[in-house]
Amino acid sequence: MKAENDLGVIRSLVERREIYRTIFARVAVTIGALSILASSASYVNDEVRQFFGRPVGPREFAFAWIAIFGFSGVVAGLFLARAVRGNGDALFPARTKMVLNTIAPCLLIAAAFTTWFFGTGYLGAAELDLVIVWIATYGLMLLSTSFFAPRSIALLGWAFLLTGVSTPVLADKIDNLTGNVPVTLMGVTFGLYHIIYAALNWRAVQMKS
Repeated sequence: MKAENDLGVIRSLVERREIYRTIFARVAVTIGALSILASSASYVNDEVRQFFGRPVGPREFAFAWIAIFGFSGVVAGLFLARAVRGNGDALFPARTKMVLNTIAPCLLIAAAFTTWFFGTGYLGAAELDLVIVWIATYGLMLLSTSFFAPRSIALLGWAFLLTGVSTPVLADKIDNLTGNVPVTLMGVTFGLYHIIYAALNWRAVQMKS
């Protein structure tokens, strides 16, 4: 019985791929724009002119990005709620539960490492380690939804994952180019990658509007 219910939920998820592509394109614009704004402000302050009065500290850096992630999650929830509002969708709670169960391991990894960072990790200037974990686990989270999500989301997941695992090799080159590896990576991945995704999938948004 449970297997049949799960299959029904999976089928329901697959049938809504285009809806999820539309929602994620809108969310991608939000998180992409906020990420580019935050990374640009942090980079200019730390590398060009300190309009904040001092460099952005490790915990301030992490708090700023957690705020962006949280706000983007709220935006995603609002778009999703709007998509299912008033249509009597009885499977919505079951789909939500399955998606959360799917991405939970990735969220736990990121949450555990972030907790360590705020406890003692920031003392060792481990911002780059934190950024690598965030980028790689976000990529894994997107890939974990590939059994029902559009292919474009899986491709975005691969872009994040490959960037995360290649960073230890490329960090010195990025540092020579920009002088601030963590900020550069966050701007490129959560900023530029999301904007590119939104641009490539915006036609779906226009068709659904």
